[in-house]
Amino acid sequence: MIEDARRQLIDNIRIAIADKKNENDVLRSAVELIDSFSEDFSWTGIYMLRNGSLEVGPYIGPPTPHTKIELSDGICGAAARSKASVIVDDVQSDERFLACSLSTRSEIVVPLMDGEKVLGEIDIDSNQPANFNQQDKQMLESVAELIVTRLKSLG
Repeated sequence: MIEDARRQLIDNIRIAIADKKNENDVLRSAVELIDSFSEDFSWTGIYMLRNGSLEVGPYIGPPTPHTKIELSDGICGAAARSKASVIVDDVQSDERFLACSLSTRSEIVVPLMDGEKVLGEIDIDSNQPANFNQQDKQMLESVAELIVTRLKSLG
């Protein structure tokens, strides 16, 4: 059943962003659907790479003090530098973690890749430890591909 839910989320995002006319609407639609996937997501957002820094875009969750993240900072910066998804089961034991909320226990960051170029990333926090797994990573990487394809089509 959970695999069906992951496939359904990917399909729903594909359909929802197909007619969006600008970057913000594409990202907002994707974030809303991703966030609805699990009650265990405490913060769901997208950062976009702008002028060498990650800048917060649409998100759902409590306000973040991290509206701009340098590529040298945090788990988000690490994912952008490595151009690879990062899952952290226990953020409190990871010195890279930039705390937005004291209740956050785990995090997943999935880059939005255009070939070898990082456009941005999907960032999700959870108040549950070890909340993210390889299936979540694969699902979000598929979502990231959809987002990048749609953004590139906007010109």
